Parts: sequence; structure tokens; C-alpha cells
Amino acid sequence: KVSSGATPFGVQVYRKGISVILGRYATAEEGARAYAATPEGIADLAARDAPRSPPLPSNSELSSSELIRSERSSTGFKGVYKVSSGATPFGVQVYRKGISVILGRYATAEEGARAYAATPEGIADLAARDAPRSPPLPSNSELSSSELIRSERSSTGFKGVYKVSSGAT
Repeated sequence: KVSSGATPFGVQVYRKGISVILGRYATAEEGARAYAATPEGIADLAARDAPRSPPLPSNSELSSSELIRSERSSTGFKGVYKVSSGATPFGVQVYRKGISVILGRYATAEEGARAYAATPEGIADLAARDAPRSPPLPSNSELSSSELIRSERSSTGFKGVYKVSSGAT
């Protein structure tokens, strides 16, 4: 057992709506380095550093190149799934803070993909997809402080890093 006094900072990410605890660290910055090396941290960094483009057009004006494709989805689009037959057989959902949020039902998968692409999640996916490919990130200990993902909402100042209560072991 490691006492929480020696490692008072935890790191977690959400994957497919499930909280995944990555470990405990002695400092918030160590935890932030661990988070920055995860796929979620790499995507956050890409989205943060992506050139700011003009606002996306309305759903109906999005080109097919601005839709987020997925080889794993039976519909071919991220966040879009087949619900049933009928007038609106395609559903759209995102995960926010580990909770599934249903955005609606649509007549076509492409229409659903346009709705997904206009969400904050879709915009971040598009930024990460279109970000210039950089060489692999260095190991946690080699990451500079500019490569850490800061968060004003976190009491530690870093995304994905939290302070463990002193009573936990």
C-alpha cells in the first residue's frame, strides 16, 4: 500500500464513458505529464494547438470532408448509430464527463454525422484529425511544461489530475 501522503495526486481519463484511473503521483505536474502522454492528452494537445479556424458552418453546410468517419461504426461515422427503421433511423450520441448524451435522431447517417461534427466533441475530433502529425511525444519525464494540458476548472491546475483526500490509502 502506498499512503496518500506520498502520492496525493491521482490521474484519470474517461474511455467510452468509463472512468479509468491511471495512477497516483507525488506532484500535480507529474500527474499532468502522465495525462499528457495518454491518447486523451495527445488529442487535447492537438486540439489546443490546432490553428484556429473560422467557426464551422451550420450542419447543412458542412462538407463531407468535415464529417468524422469511423471504421468501427456500422454507419461509417463517429457518434452515429442505427436505431431502427422508419423516418429517423439514425441516432447520434456523445459522451460528456462519462455520461452518454443523446443528441437526436436523423433520417440519414450523413445527417447525423453533420450534427455530431457541430458538437464540441466533433470539433475537437476534427482538430485532432487535421492537426499536423508531429514526431512521437517524449516520455513523461521529458515533456516540457508547455506540453501539459492546463485546466482552470481543476483545483490542481491540470486536466485529468485531482487531489486525493488525505484519508485515502
